Amino acid sequence: MHERSRGFRVTRAGWLLAGLAAPWITSAGPPALGTNAELEMQGLFETVTPLLPLAMDEAAWSARARRDSIEEGLDNLAEAAAALGRHAATRDAGFQTLSESLAEDIARTRDHYAEGQFEEARVSMVEITNTCAACHTRLPASPDDSRPALPASLFAGLSLHEQSQVWVATRRFDRALAVWEAAFADEMQAPGRLDMEGYLLDYMTIGLRVRQDPVRVRKTFARFAQRPDMPIYLGRHLARWEIALAAIEDGLETSDPLARGRALVGGQGVPRPELLGREQTVYDLAASSLLLRFIDRNAGSPEELAEAYYLLGVVEARSVDSYWLPQAEHHLEAAIRLAPGSAPAASAYALLEEYVVVGFGGANGDALPNAAFEKLRQLSQLIEASATTPPDDDLAAP
Repeated sequence: MHERSRGFRVTRAGWLLAGLAAPWITSAGPPALGTNAELEMQGLFETVTPLLPLAMDEAAWSARARRDSIEEGLDNLAEAAAALGRHAATRDAGFQTLSESLAEDIARTRDHYAEGQFEEARVSMVEITNTCAACHTRLPASPDDSRPALPASLFAGLSLHEQSQVWVATRRFDRALAVWEAAFADEMQAPGRLDMEGYLLDYMTIGLRVRQDPVRVRKTFARFAQRPDMPIYLGRHLARWEIALAAIEDGLETSDPLARGRALVGGQGVPRPELLGREQTVYDLAASSLLLRFIDRNAGSPEELAEAYYLLGVVEARSVDSYWLPQAEHHLEAAIRLAPGSAPAASAYALLEEYVVVGFGGANGDALPNAAFEKLRQLSQLIEASATTPPDDDLAAP
Protein backbone atom coordinates (compact mmCIF):
# COMPACT_ATOMS: atom_id res chain seq x y z
CA MET A 1 0.00 0.00 0.00
CA HIS A 2 1.24 3.45 -0.84
CA GLU A 3 1.56 5.86 2.07
CA ARG A 4 0.77 9.44 1.06
CA SER A 5 3.12 12.07 2.41
CA ARG A 6 0.72 14.99 2.08
CA GLY A 7 -2.92 15.87 2.60
CA PHE A 8 -5.11 13.13 4.02
CA ARG A 9 -2.91 10.71 5.90
CA VAL A 10 -3.96 7.09 6.23
CA THR A 11 -3.09 4.94 9.23
CA ARG A 12 -2.88 1.16 8.98
CA ALA A 13 -4.64 -0.48 11.92
CA GLY A 14 -5.79 -3.61 10.13
CA TRP A 15 -9.26 -5.05 10.34
CA LEU A 16 -9.44 -4.31 14.05
CA LEU A 17 -9.91 -0.57 13.45
CA ALA A 18 -11.64 -0.44 10.08
CA GLY A 19 -14.48 1.98 9.29
CA LEU A 20 -17.22 2.57 6.75
CA ALA A 21 -18.30 5.28 4.39
CA ALA A 22 -19.40 7.98 6.78
CA PRO A 23 -23.14 8.71 6.74
CA TRP A 24 -22.77 12.46 6.84
CA ILE A 25 -24.77 14.86 8.90
CA THR A 26 -26.97 17.93 8.75
CA SER A 27 -27.99 20.29 11.50
CA ALA A 28 -31.53 18.97 11.12
CA GLY A 29 -30.45 15.48 12.20
CA PRO A 30 -29.68 12.29 10.28
CA PRO A 31 -31.89 11.54 7.29
CA ALA A 32 -34.19 8.54 7.50
CA LEU A 33 -33.08 5.40 5.71
CA GLY A 34 -35.31 4.17 2.94
CA THR A 35 -35.36 0.95 0.97
CA ASN A 36 -32.92 1.91 -1.79
CA ALA A 37 -29.33 1.55 -0.56
CA GLU A 38 -27.96 3.86 -3.25
CA LEU A 39 -30.35 6.65 -2.30
CA GLU A 40 -29.76 6.07 1.40
CA MET A 41 -26.01 6.47 1.12
CA GLN A 42 -26.43 9.38 -1.29
CA GLY A 43 -28.59 11.27 1.18
CA LEU A 44 -26.21 10.52 4.04
CA PHE A 45 -22.93 11.59 2.53
CA GLU A 46 -24.33 14.63 0.72
CA THR A 47 -24.72 16.30 4.10
CA VAL A 48 -20.98 16.23 4.82
CA THR A 49 -20.39 19.56 3.12
CA PRO A 50 -20.94 21.70 6.24
CA LEU A 51 -18.30 19.76 8.22
CA LEU A 52 -15.60 18.95 5.70
CA PRO A 53 -14.36 22.55 5.22
CA LEU A 54 -14.23 22.99 9.00
CA ALA A 55 -12.30 19.78 9.51
CA MET A 56 -9.73 20.94 6.95
CA ASP A 57 -9.22 24.24 8.78
CA GLU A 58 -7.54 23.87 12.17
CA ALA A 59 -8.62 27.30 13.39
CA ALA A 60 -12.24 26.91 12.32
CA TRP A 61 -12.49 23.42 13.77
CA SER A 62 -11.46 24.54 17.25
CA ALA A 63 -13.15 27.97 17.20
CA ARG A 64 -15.31 28.47 20.28
CA ALA A 65 -18.11 30.01 18.23
CA ARG A 66 -18.47 26.81 16.17
CA ARG A 67 -18.25 24.21 18.92
CA ASP A 68 -21.97 23.82 19.56
CA SER A 69 -22.76 23.28 15.88
CA ILE A 70 -19.87 20.84 15.42
CA GLU A 71 -20.88 18.84 18.48
CA GLU A 72 -24.45 18.73 17.19
CA GLY A 73 -23.17 17.55 13.83
CA LEU A 74 -21.13 14.77 15.43
CA ASP A 75 -24.18 13.70 17.44
CA ASN A 76 -26.21 13.50 14.24
CA LEU A 77 -23.42 11.51 12.64
CA ALA A 78 -23.59 8.98 15.46
CA GLU A 79 -27.36 8.67 15.04
CA ALA A 80 -26.96 8.13 11.31
CA ALA A 81 -24.33 5.45 11.97
CA ALA A 82 -26.75 3.58 14.21
CA ALA A 83 -29.44 3.73 11.52
CA LEU A 84 -27.01 2.50 8.91
CA GLY A 85 -25.99 -0.33 11.22
CA ARG A 86 -29.58 -1.54 11.30
CA HIS A 87 -29.70 -1.43 7.51
CA ALA A 88 -26.37 -3.28 7.25
CA ALA A 89 -27.99 -6.43 8.62
CA THR A 90 -29.52 -6.93 5.16
CA ARG A 91 -26.21 -6.54 3.32
CA ASP A 92 -23.16 -8.72 2.71
CA ALA A 93 -20.68 -9.69 5.42
CA GLY A 94 -18.10 -7.16 4.29
CA PHE A 95 -20.56 -4.30 4.53
CA GLN A 96 -21.73 -5.51 7.94
CA THR A 97 -18.19 -5.65 9.31
CA LEU A 98 -17.47 -2.14 8.12
CA SER A 99 -20.71 -0.75 9.51
CA GLU A 100 -20.03 -2.26 12.94
CA SER A 101 -16.74 -0.35 13.11
CA LEU A 102 -18.33 2.94 12.08
CA ALA A 103 -19.93 3.59 15.47
CA GLU A 104 -16.57 3.10 17.19
CA ASP A 105 -14.82 5.50 14.80
CA ILE A 106 -17.43 8.21 15.28
CA ALA A 107 -17.51 7.72 19.04
CA ARG A 108 -13.75 8.23 19.12
CA THR A 109 -14.09 11.46 17.14
CA ARG A 110 -16.86 12.74 19.41
CA ASP A 111 -14.88 11.89 22.53
CA HIS A 112 -11.78 13.69 21.28
CA TYR A 113 -13.81 16.78 20.47
CA ALA A 114 -15.73 16.77 23.76
CA GLU A 115 -12.43 16.49 25.67
CA GLY A 116 -10.95 19.45 23.84
CA GLN A 117 -8.55 17.31 21.82
CA PHE A 118 -9.41 19.23 18.70
CA GLU A 119 -6.49 18.18 16.51
CA GLU A 120 -7.09 14.49 17.24
CA ALA A 121 -10.79 14.96 16.49
CA ARG A 122 -10.05 16.89 13.30
CA VAL A 123 -7.64 14.29 11.97
CA SER A 124 -10.11 11.54 12.84
CA MET A 125 -12.91 13.41 11.07
CA VAL A 126 -10.85 14.02 7.94
CA GLU A 127 -9.63 10.44 7.79
CA ILE A 128 -13.24 9.21 7.79
CA THR A 129 -13.18 10.28 4.14
CA ASN A 130 -10.86 7.32 3.61
CA THR A 131 -13.63 5.00 4.70
CA CYS A 132 -16.10 6.85 2.49
CA ALA A 133 -13.87 6.27 -0.49
CA ALA A 134 -13.24 2.63 0.39
CA CYS A 135 -16.94 1.86 0.53
CA HIS A 136 -17.81 3.93 -2.52
CA THR A 137 -15.25 2.12 -4.67
CA ARG A 138 -16.68 -1.34 -4.04
CA LEU A 139 -19.26 -1.39 -6.82
CA PRO A 140 -20.05 0.25 -10.18
CA ALA A 141 -21.67 3.68 -9.87
CA SER A 142 -23.97 5.84 -11.96
CA PRO A 143 -22.68 8.99 -13.70
CA ASP A 144 -22.08 12.16 -11.70
CA ASP A 145 -24.64 14.24 -13.59
CA SER A 146 -27.45 13.89 -11.05
CA ARG A 147 -25.35 14.76 -8.01
CA PRO A 148 -25.62 18.27 -6.52
CA ALA A 149 -22.61 20.54 -6.97
CA LEU A 150 -20.13 21.02 -4.15
CA PRO A 151 -19.17 24.55 -3.07
CA ALA A 152 -15.96 25.85 -4.66
CA SER A 153 -14.79 26.98 -1.22
CA LEU A 154 -14.44 23.34 -0.22
CA PHE A 155 -11.44 22.98 -2.56
CA ALA A 156 -9.61 26.20 -1.69
CA GLY A 157 -5.98 25.40 -1.03
CA LEU A 158 -6.34 21.64 -1.47
CA SER A 159 -3.68 19.61 -3.24
CA LEU A 160 -4.60 17.45 -6.23
CA HIS A 161 -4.62 14.40 -4.00
CA GLU A 162 -6.93 16.08 -1.49
CA GLN A 163 -9.25 17.21 -4.26
CA SER A 164 -9.50 13.72 -5.71
CA GLN A 165 -10.18 12.30 -2.26
CA VAL A 166 -13.11 14.68 -1.72
CA TRP A 167 -14.53 13.81 -5.14
CA VAL A 168 -14.32 10.07 -4.43
CA ALA A 169 -15.66 10.43 -0.89
CA THR A 170 -18.71 12.25 -2.28
CA ARG A 171 -19.12 9.87 -5.23
CA ARG A 172 -18.15 12.36 -7.95
CA PHE A 173 -16.05 9.76 -9.69
CA ASP A 174 -15.81 11.47 -13.07
CA ARG A 175 -14.47 14.58 -11.36
CA ALA A 176 -11.92 12.48 -9.49
CA LEU A 177 -10.78 10.85 -12.74
CA ALA A 178 -10.44 14.31 -14.33
CA VAL A 179 -8.22 15.49 -11.45
CA TRP A 180 -5.89 12.52 -11.88
CA GLU A 181 -5.82 12.99 -15.65
CA ALA A 182 -4.82 16.63 -15.13
CA ALA A 183 -2.03 15.50 -12.81
CA PHE A 184 -0.75 13.01 -15.40
CA ALA A 185 -0.58 15.82 -17.98
CA ASP A 186 1.05 18.35 -15.61
CA GLU A 187 4.75 18.66 -16.36
CA MET A 188 5.29 19.89 -12.80
CA GLN A 189 4.12 16.51 -11.48
CA ALA A 190 6.97 14.02 -11.84
CA PRO A 191 5.72 10.68 -13.23
CA GLY A 192 7.75 8.66 -10.76
CA ARG A 193 6.33 10.65 -7.87
CA LEU A 194 2.78 10.15 -9.10
CA ASP A 195 3.45 6.43 -9.23
CA MET A 196 5.09 6.30 -5.81
CA GLU A 197 2.18 8.14 -4.18
CA GLY A 198 -0.32 5.70 -5.64
CA TYR A 199 -2.11 8.00 -8.09
CA LEU A 200 -1.93 5.42 -10.87
CA LEU A 201 -3.44 2.70 -8.70
CA ASP A 202 -6.19 5.05 -7.49
CA TYR A 203 -6.97 6.01 -11.08
CA MET A 204 -7.17 2.39 -12.17
CA THR A 205 -9.35 1.52 -9.18
CA ILE A 206 -11.97 4.11 -10.11
CA GLY A 207 -11.64 3.60 -13.86
CA LEU A 208 -11.91 -0.18 -13.75
CA ARG A 209 -13.90 -1.10 -10.65
CA VAL A 210 -16.29 1.85 -10.37
CA ARG A 211 -16.57 3.21 -13.91
CA GLN A 212 -15.76 -0.12 -15.61
CA ASP A 213 -14.09 1.77 -18.42
CA PRO A 214 -10.78 0.09 -19.35
CA VAL A 215 -10.78 1.98 -22.66
CA ARG A 216 -10.58 5.35 -20.89
CA VAL A 217 -7.82 4.09 -18.61
CA ARG A 218 -5.86 2.66 -21.54
CA LYS A 219 -6.09 5.88 -23.56
CA THR A 220 -5.09 8.01 -20.57
CA PHE A 221 -2.05 5.87 -19.87
CA ALA A 222 -1.08 5.92 -23.56
CA ARG A 223 -0.96 9.74 -23.42
CA PHE A 224 0.86 9.66 -20.10
CA ALA A 225 3.49 7.30 -21.52
CA GLN A 226 4.46 9.92 -24.13
CA ARG A 227 5.82 12.34 -21.54
CA PRO A 228 9.52 13.04 -22.19
CA ASP A 229 10.36 12.76 -18.48
CA MET A 230 8.91 9.25 -18.17
CA PRO A 231 11.24 6.91 -16.22
CA ILE A 232 12.23 3.77 -18.07
CA TYR A 233 10.74 1.45 -15.45
CA LEU A 234 7.37 3.18 -15.50
CA GLY A 235 7.31 3.34 -19.30
CA ARG A 236 7.71 -0.43 -19.36
CA HIS A 237 4.87 -0.89 -16.88
CA LEU A 238 2.60 1.43 -18.88
CA ALA A 239 3.30 -0.50 -22.09
CA ARG A 240 2.38 -3.76 -20.40
CA TRP A 241 -0.65 -2.26 -18.68
CA GLU A 242 -1.87 -1.28 -22.14
CA ILE A 243 -1.76 -4.93 -23.20
CA ALA A 244 -3.55 -6.06 -20.04
CA LEU A 245 -6.20 -3.33 -20.33
CA ALA A 246 -6.91 -4.28 -23.93
CA ALA A 247 -7.31 -7.91 -22.85
CA ILE A 248 -10.11 -7.12 -20.37
CA GLU A 249 -12.05 -4.57 -22.41
CA ASP A 250 -14.86 -7.03 -23.03
CA GLY A 251 -14.44 -9.08 -19.87
CA LEU A 252 -16.18 -7.03 -17.18
CA GLU A 253 -19.69 -8.16 -18.12
CA THR A 254 -20.38 -11.85 -17.56
CA SER A 255 -23.17 -14.09 -16.35
CA ASP A 256 -20.75 -15.93 -14.02
CA PRO A 257 -18.69 -13.29 -12.18
CA LEU A 258 -17.23 -15.80 -9.72
CA ALA A 259 -15.81 -18.03 -12.45
CA ARG A 260 -14.48 -15.06 -14.42
CA GLY A 261 -13.02 -13.50 -11.28
CA ARG A 262 -11.34 -16.79 -10.38
CA ALA A 263 -9.80 -17.01 -13.86
CA LEU A 264 -8.46 -13.45 -13.75
CA VAL A 265 -6.94 -13.98 -10.29
CA GLY A 266 -5.07 -16.94 -11.76
CA GLY A 267 -4.13 -15.08 -14.95
CA GLN A 268 -6.11 -17.52 -17.11
CA GLY A 269 -7.24 -16.53 -20.60
CA VAL A 270 -5.27 -13.28 -20.63
CA PRO A 271 -1.68 -12.34 -21.54
CA ARG A 272 0.40 -13.44 -18.58
CA PRO A 273 2.35 -10.74 -16.78
CA GLU A 274 6.13 -10.60 -16.79
CA LEU A 275 8.02 -11.97 -13.81
CA LEU A 276 7.53 -9.46 -10.98
CA GLY A 277 5.40 -7.44 -13.39
CA ARG A 278 2.73 -5.12 -12.10
CA GLU A 279 0.46 -5.97 -15.03
CA GLN A 280 -1.30 -8.33 -12.63
CA THR A 281 -2.77 -5.21 -10.99
CA VAL A 282 -5.07 -4.71 -13.97
CA TYR A 283 -6.36 -8.27 -13.77
CA ASP A 284 -6.70 -8.07 -9.98
CA LEU A 285 -8.78 -4.89 -10.15
CA ALA A 286 -11.01 -6.41 -12.81
CA ALA A 287 -11.35 -9.56 -10.70
CA SER A 288 -12.19 -7.55 -7.59
CA SER A 289 -14.93 -5.74 -9.50
CA LEU A 290 -16.49 -9.05 -10.52
CA LEU A 291 -16.12 -10.62 -7.08
CA LEU A 292 -17.61 -7.66 -5.23
CA ARG A 293 -20.62 -7.71 -7.55
CA PHE A 294 -21.03 -11.45 -6.95
CA ILE A 295 -20.94 -10.90 -3.19
CA ASP A 296 -23.35 -7.97 -3.38
CA ARG A 297 -25.92 -10.15 -5.14
CA ASN A 298 -25.67 -12.63 -2.23
CA ALA A 299 -26.94 -15.41 -4.51
CA GLY A 300 -24.17 -17.93 -3.99
CA SER A 301 -23.79 -20.75 -1.47
CA PRO A 302 -21.74 -20.10 1.70
CA GLU A 303 -18.82 -21.96 0.11
CA GLU A 304 -19.03 -19.87 -3.07
CA LEU A 305 -19.22 -16.64 -1.10
CA ALA A 306 -16.27 -17.80 1.02
CA GLU A 307 -14.28 -18.40 -2.15
CA ALA A 308 -15.17 -14.93 -3.45
CA TYR A 309 -14.03 -13.32 -0.21
CA TYR A 310 -10.84 -15.39 -0.19
CA LEU A 311 -9.99 -14.39 -3.77
CA LEU A 312 -10.65 -10.75 -2.85
CA GLY A 313 -8.22 -11.10 0.03
CA VAL A 314 -5.64 -12.59 -2.32
CA VAL A 315 -5.75 -9.77 -4.87
CA GLU A 316 -5.84 -7.08 -2.23
CA ALA A 317 -2.95 -8.55 -0.28
CA ARG A 318 -0.75 -8.82 -3.34
CA SER A 319 -1.52 -5.73 -5.40
CA VAL A 320 -4.69 -3.68 -4.96
CA ASP A 321 -5.31 -3.16 -1.24
CA SER A 322 -6.87 0.29 -1.09
CA TYR A 323 -5.05 3.35 0.17
CA TRP A 324 -8.40 4.65 1.35
CA LEU A 325 -8.96 1.72 3.67
CA PRO A 326 -7.06 -1.60 3.47
CA GLN A 327 -9.57 -4.44 3.50
CA ALA A 328 -7.65 -7.64 2.84
CA GLU A 329 -8.04 -8.74 6.46
CA HIS A 330 -11.78 -8.09 6.42
CA HIS A 331 -12.33 -10.24 3.38
CA LEU A 332 -10.14 -13.09 4.55
CA GLU A 333 -11.93 -13.13 7.90
CA ALA A 334 -15.31 -13.12 6.12
CA ALA A 335 -14.23 -16.16 4.07
CA ILE A 336 -13.47 -18.06 7.28
CA ARG A 337 -16.66 -17.11 9.08
CA LEU A 338 -18.94 -17.88 6.13
CA ALA A 339 -17.77 -21.46 5.61
CA PRO A 340 -15.15 -22.41 8.22
CA GLY A 341 -14.99 -26.02 7.07
CA SER A 342 -14.31 -25.19 3.43
CA ALA A 343 -11.03 -25.21 1.49
CA PRO A 344 -11.24 -21.44 0.84
CA ALA A 345 -11.50 -20.85 4.60
CA ALA A 346 -8.34 -22.84 5.29
CA SER A 347 -6.45 -20.96 2.59
CA ALA A 348 -7.87 -17.66 3.84
CA TYR A 349 -6.65 -18.33 7.37
CA ALA A 350 -3.12 -19.14 6.20
CA LEU A 351 -2.94 -15.91 4.20
CA LEU A 352 -4.54 -13.87 6.97
CA GLU A 353 -2.09 -15.19 9.55
CA GLU A 354 0.86 -14.34 7.31
CA TYR A 355 -0.57 -10.92 6.43
CA VAL A 356 -1.16 -9.96 10.06
CA VAL A 357 2.05 -11.39 11.52
CA VAL A 358 4.26 -9.87 8.84
CA GLY A 359 2.30 -6.64 9.05
CA PHE A 360 3.16 -6.35 12.73
CA GLY A 361 6.83 -6.85 11.95
CA GLY A 362 7.81 -10.37 12.88
CA ALA A 363 7.07 -14.08 12.78
CA ASN A 364 6.94 -14.46 16.56
CA GLY A 365 3.32 -14.59 17.69
CA ASP A 366 4.34 -12.94 20.96
CA ALA A 367 4.96 -9.72 19.00
CA LEU A 368 1.29 -9.44 18.08
CA PRO A 369 -1.01 -7.15 20.05
CA ASN A 370 -3.31 -9.14 22.29
CA ALA A 371 -6.41 -8.25 20.26
CA ALA A 372 -4.83 -9.42 16.99
CA PHE A 373 -3.52 -12.63 18.56
CA GLU A 374 -6.93 -13.35 20.07
CA LYS A 375 -8.70 -12.76 16.74
CA LEU A 376 -6.42 -15.26 14.99
CA ARG A 377 -6.89 -17.78 17.79
CA GLN A 378 -10.67 -17.53 17.54
CA LEU A 379 -10.66 -17.99 13.79
CA SER A 380 -8.31 -20.96 14.02
CA GLN A 381 -10.59 -22.58 16.60
CA LEU A 382 -13.60 -21.93 14.38
CA ILE A 383 -11.95 -23.85 11.54
CA GLU A 384 -10.90 -26.69 13.85
CA ALA A 385 -14.36 -26.99 15.36
CA SER A 386 -15.93 -27.15 11.91
CA ALA A 387 -13.53 -29.86 10.81
CA THR A 388 -14.36 -32.04 13.82
CA THR A 389 -18.15 -31.60 13.67
CA PRO A 390 -19.75 -34.73 12.18
CA PRO A 391 -22.08 -34.26 9.21
CA ASP A 392 -25.85 -34.10 9.77
CA ASP A 393 -26.49 -37.64 8.55
CA ASP A 394 -24.00 -39.02 11.07
CA LEU A 395 -25.73 -37.12 13.85
CA ALA A 396 -29.04 -38.67 12.83
CA ALA A 397 -27.70 -42.22 12.77
CA PRO A 398 -28.72 -44.58 15.66
